[in-house]
Amino acid sequence: MRYAIVINLDYQTFYADDCRFVWSKIKQGMLDAGFIMDKRLFTIDTSEEDACELAREVIEGLDNRKLQGIDIFSYVLDFYGYDHSDSVNLLMPASDSFLVELC
Repeated sequence: MRYAIVINLDYQTFYADDCRFVWSKIKQGMLDAGFIMDKRLFTIDTSEEDACELAREVIEGLDNRKLQGIDIFSYVLDFYGYDHSDSVNLLMPASDSFLVELC
């Protein structure tokens, strides 16, 4: 199962440069842990439990290091996961709008 992790930072409260720095550390940590970037999502082929545990480990590991005095959790606005197979790309036409003609 492909599982997705969503991480959004609080760009309204913190300076953009600080958010970019934090995001770069999060992104590198998630990629190093085996996640794949899918636009702004981190995805991985594993169970919900394993994906969530791994994502928490990455973020907690970054927070434990207090990168340049930054508390990672204070920057994180959203941090959640979901089964990515349930996603619907709204940029694509609805599946019932396709017509298949058999000859």
